[in-house]
Amino acid sequence: MDAACTRSLGLVLLLLVLSDASWLPWTSEQELAASSSSSRRRTLLQIGFQVPKISIQLPLRQYLNGSNSGAAGAGSNRTDHSELAGAAGGEARRDEGDLRRRCAVAKGSWCGAYLRQDMVPYKTAPRGDKECPNACSGWGNCNHDTGLCECPAGRAGPACEREVKRPCTNRFRHPHEVNVNESVGHIGPDKHDLDIQAPGWIASRCSGYCIDHLALCTCGRDSKYRHIPAPAGSPPWTPPVQWGRPMTDGCMIGVDKDGNRIDWGRPHIKDSDLYGPEAWCNKDNPISHQCGCVWDGNGWPCDGSQQYEPFCPNQCTGHGDCHMGWCRCHPGWYGTDCSRKKAGMELDEGHLSRPWIKRTVDVPPASLRTPPLPTRPRPLIYIYDLTDYTTKFLQLRLGADACMWRRYSQDNSSFLLSMTYSVEAYLHETLLQSEHRTFDPDEADFFYVPVYVTCYMWPILGWADGPWWYAPLAHTRTMHVSNMLSEVHAHISSTFPWWNRRGGRDHIWLMAADEGACYMPTAIYNTSIILTHWGRMDLEHQSNTAYQQDNYNMAMPGEFKAWPGMDWQSRMRGHPCYDPRKDLVIPAFKSVDHFRDSPLLGGAPLVRDLLCYFRGDIGQARFPQYSRGLRQKLFHLWHKNDWAAKHKIYIGNGEMVRGPYSEHLLRSRFCLVLPGDGWSPRAEDAVLHGCIPVVIMDNVHAVFESILDWESFSIRIREDDAALEALPQLLEAVPPERVAKMQRNLARVWHRFAYATGPVMAAHLRRIAATSATAMPEMEAAQAVATLTPRDTPFRPLPAYPVSDDAFHTILQWLHHRINETRA
Repeated sequence: MDAACTRSLGLVLLLLVLSDASWLPWTSEQELAASSSSSRRRTLLQIGFQVPKISIQLPLRQYLNGSNSGAAGAGSNRTDHSELAGAAGGEARRDEGDLRRRCAVAKGSWCGAYLRQDMVPYKTAPRGDKECPNACSGWGNCNHDTGLCECPAGRAGPACEREVKRPCTNRFRHPHEVNVNESVGHIGPDKHDLDIQAPGWIASRCSGYCIDHLALCTCGRDSKYRHIPAPAGSPPWTPPVQWGRPMTDGCMIGVDKDGNRIDWGRPHIKDSDLYGPEAWCNKDNPISHQCGCVWDGNGWPCDGSQQYEPFCPNQCTGHGDCHMGWCRCHPGWYGTDCSRKKAGMELDEGHLSRPWIKRTVDVPPASLRTPPLPTRPRPLIYIYDLTDYTTKFLQLRLGADACMWRRYSQDNSSFLLSMTYSVEAYLHETLLQSEHRTFDPDEADFFYVPVYVTCYMWPILGWADGPWWYAPLAHTRTMHVSNMLSEVHAHISSTFPWWNRRGGRDHIWLMAADEGACYMPTAIYNTSIILTHWGRMDLEHQSNTAYQQDNYNMAMPGEFKAWPGMDWQSRMRGHPCYDPRKDLVIPAFKSVDHFRDSPLLGGAPLVRDLLCYFRGDIGQARFPQYSRGLRQKLFHLWHKNDWAAKHKIYIGNGEMVRGPYSEHLLRSRFCLVLPGDGWSPRAEDAVLHGCIPVVIMDNVHAVFESILDWESFSIRIREDDAALEALPQLLEAVPPERVAKMQRNLARVWHRFAYATGPVMAAHLRRIAATSATAMPEMEAAQAVATLTPRDTPFRPLPAYPVSDDAFHTILQWLHHRINETRA
């Protein structure tokens, strides 16, 4: 991806500066000091380029109205667009006229087949009655289907009887420590650092008290807001006497109380900034440095005394207590989201009486005593309970926003986040809530295998000495992911019969990382259905990321050859990153706030006075292979040839092309769709704002390109230099009639590029509609819209979002089409 939203700038700079093996985490500080500064300078000079000083402020926007809709560049040639009227909003209807509108621009029969299908009756959901060893020691949830314990972070074993430590540390395990099965730490029995003057920086290293099953640092010593653990011998889940205020990576003390420098700390932070009488660890409202509340559910004053609801998948369906993302189910309830009840036990309301839970939860119909309807549509999807690879990761992520698509605020109201990789949590949660979910694997059409791959890649991997898959190499994220997926595959194929029933053809995996499924184990990829953002189709492929930790072709260090999983590269060869015959490129997650001004959400259309637009990372601080070199080339062509003045084309980063990003997209006729480190969500940005995508990435499918007629609403340009240099002429040569036709087709399909399903999304869409400028008659936007007729623009404000055909439902509609193919 092009976004740096999920990466530490400090870590990126570290990778750029240290060119040889000296940056590896098992290297000593003495060796680091010995590496020459001249070699580091050479490395810096080999990447990126000097960015010219440019700052462009675009002219003021104009609302499209009945008098300017025919102007050059307005976005319409006054072709009659009335055929689009009534095409969106409301519940699914099955008359043929509605089917034609809803399936417009679809390739093949998948859309109509789903909408015409005969519903299947609900069956009574099976409920398990197996017991677990020692009732999971009071720590874990008993899965009554399997009789297996599901343990939270800090516990393991068949009965969750074993403590698993993840202590704060100054190093990872060394290559020779292959038989050391526990994470190494640098804390003593008092949970404080053994020697603050000892060298070694790891993100979890702590200037206070380390909660050592999470590697979470809090205030320590004898400070007012120190962590005070529960008394020794307390029952499981007894809360600490005081959680203590967090002190994470940004609060590492760099100068001790005697004035001595601490090499691994922040040089501007003194001991007194955190432990002085007026400081963070001692004063209610500290004057100096503040460290934030950090973990999800921790409200001000950040010491754990004022907690709000943290995120859990479907909030444990109201039948469990949420602990930093992991559901501790109420007695008898089980499953990742506590949605199933042990056989023979009465169902109960649980926490659904809490208003903030009720506003967030959708109880899956399969969980109800009586389903809401006698029938439901296929496909029916069984979801594996894999808490070790999903909700346990949420506990270890520590940062409240990381991996999330939604959160609660301190008053327990919900708000949306813009974490692009959070499609993992969104898709998992929405499937858990869906009418398509089944608890009966024998009636399932598909099996969803939830693994939060990108959540593990950041921020968990490398924070402490574990968890690893398997060698402690923080710079090889792809190795860990590939080995983890092999482990999941081994677990489900040996524990359950359903993988072997059809050889995995009916199993669905999500690969949301930058280069998608390129390094997925072949044993999984060759048969399973892969949902991905990266549609690269080359059979023989090399990693193209400029983020070196994700290079799946990197040479592996020989020092670790004795560690398990070092043969991962041999187990991932021989398959493409994406096969359009069995896989699907799906949209990245975009919060509806990202495009709230679009007519798709009721906003007023703008005059499209810009010919072409791209704003984002232009590769100025990247290795040359970033974006296949395309962003760099296009930026240089734009600047050298003055495309802004000559053609109204704008290509640059946010410092160069200033102003609201969403507004610029709404003003553009064409928007560039370019790769980043792999996929980049530029197609979604363009389509959701009614901007015609200009795709420049050879042999790569864009979002839904295998199932939607992309030729009808986009343009493709080759990657070669001649085509790039001719970009202005190519776009200016597109006839107005074709532009209008592509815009009409965009308006038929743009709602499929965003996720709008679920109670939180529904509430947010209602708020946007109520506060839209077009909903207020006195506003200029509303007055402009009132003058528009169906002849003026295809992008008239929609009265309601067509949720039944959003991105989530588009995936389901396509899956329905795949049912028979998985049975072949």
